[in-house]
Amino acid sequence: MVRLDADLLARTPAYLSPLKERELDLRGHKIPAIENLAVTRDQLDSLDLTDNSIAQLANFPLLRRLKQLILANNPVRSLSPSVPTALPNLDTLVLSNSAFPKESLPALGHTLAQCRKLTHLVLRGAPVASADHYKDWLVFRLAHLRSLDYDRITLRDRQHARALFLDPATGNPTELHSAFLAAAAQGAQGGAAPSLVPTKGARTFEPGVEATEAAQAGKAGRLLTREEKDRVRKAIEGAESVEEIRRLQRMLAQGFVPTEKDLRDLDKRKRKPAGAGAGAGANGEAMQE
Repeated sequence: MVRLDADLLARTPAYLSPLKERELDLRGHKIPAIENLAVTRDQLDSLDLTDNSIAQLANFPLLRRLKQLILANNPVRSLSPSVPTALPNLDTLVLSNSAFPKESLPALGHTLAQCRKLTHLVLRGAPVASADHYKDWLVFRLAHLRSLDYDRITLRDRQHARALFLDPATGNPTELHSAFLAAAAQGAQGGAAPSLVPTKGARTFEPGVEATEAAQAGKAGRLLTREEKDRVRKAIEGAESVEEIRRLQRMLAQGFVPTEKDLRDLDKRKRKPAGAGAGAGANGEAMQE
């Protein structure tokens, strides 16, 4: 294996592609990890790392110019949440024949949704491409996606995906949407994602549904009011990171419902630089027995 060090980057000349983009070709070096890319001084439009041994898509410096990242035939199985921030203008991402497992789909879609300029995505040949609702989830989450696995995204694809994850009558998240968000949050914690198909006897929290099984076990449970359900939905829709979804999950698990102040704080954090907001859990409204 060859490390992606300053020496390798220095002796590998960049060239102009047919699209007049400055590209660096690092194919077939068996590179095990991404590192030292700050040496390029953000002078690349395209980076080709095909046929290497990279297992994690992470450790990128801030590369504003980079628009195309090619990692075909790499055993990539995880995507760092920092990638959207490090590569703000990423337009094309090729991860064909990667090793993303099926259960990574919820978190993968949630992270890639933060890549605001991503229009072309390839995951063909990866296990995740055979997951249930693979295309629907990615089309729904990636608003600017124009092609997936070299197939053009049509208006019918978008309408079908939206109908699966948002109630056509009310515009509220469906149970499937909530299941994917919960799986994305759990996947970000390093655990296995829960099944997206409800199993018999499974205990899940659904706003507006009385927790009869919990009550029978000696735990508190009650119906949420219409106003409380609306606040929960707004908090889910307004979440822009996996951490916010985890925070909301912890609040609900502890018996707290987001207050209007929590929603205002969430809106303020969205308008401030990352890290400027405070935790939302402290101002929760306790659910009573």
